[in-house]
Amino acid sequence: MIVVSMTNCPPKLRGDLSKWLLEINTGVYVGHVNAKVREALWKRICDNIKDGQATMVFNTNNEQHMDFYVHNTSWHPVEFDGIKLMKHPDKFAPPSQDSLKPGFSDAAKRLMAKRRRRKNSDDGYVILDIETTGLSAENDDIIEVGALEIRNGEMICEYEALIYSEKVLATFIEQLTGIDNLLLKEKGKDITVVLTELFEIISGKTVVAYNISFDLGFLKVASEKNGICMPFIKTVDLLDEAKNKVSGVDNYRLETVAQWLGVRRKQQHRALDDCHLLNEVILKLNEL
Repeated sequence: MIVVSMTNCPPKLRGDLSKWLLEINTGVYVGHVNAKVREALWKRICDNIKDGQATMVFNTNNEQHMDFYVHNTSWHPVEFDGIKLMKHPDKFAPPSQDSLKPGFSDAAKRLMAKRRRRKNSDDGYVILDIETTGLSAENDDIIEVGALEIRNGEMICEYEALIYSEKVLATFIEQLTGIDNLLLKEKGKDITVVLTELFEIISGKTVVAYNISFDLGFLKVASEKNGICMPFIKTVDLLDEAKNKVSGVDNYRLETVAQWLGVRRKQQHRALDDCHLLNEVILKLNEL
């Protein structure tokens, strides 16, 4: 099911939406459509709403069982500990230091720039990627974890581990990842060992992943099943960053976005390799 709420909706757009959805109040539409139609409707809304505002909420396979898109609004989706929340506009937010008004002396500007550089130099993050036996956090297993810690633009830590699973891997997964049951049996670690090692790396840090709710959903379920406490982390979803900065693509799969950005590294569907790919994507997005 999807729900669409809009303001200043042009009559033609209302007519288009009425072919698929039921208008239950002015500018509010509900209905059941497949993912392909949903994405097409959202594109139609963004292309035609002009100065109006739009929000779409829809069911999806994550821990919240929902996701949402926004367009032209001052309310923005943010990730907090793996949960997507809506950030309200702050009417009393102080002006950005990047937009200094006339009247600041050159010395004051240099001092503030120095403070910003010092603050940014301390920033670091951990890029995370996992491979799984399927798409269900409840019914499928994690079979590989990769993490790449970045600080001051430098890679300071790499982590990679295969995880033993009793599930018989589907042929599709074997072909996609190159991982098979024999490899997991020979080199796979126990899930409790891997979670303990990984959580020591990410604890208290900012974790970046592509469609991060998928990765965190699996890690949370695995933690609960094995009696391990998942640490507090800050999260950044690179998929959201891509949607904000990349336009004109057929879809927002990682390989599509990477190609659009001109990243030469290919997606291997191996955890650590794809962490390195994500790092290159981050660098390219930061240039936009």
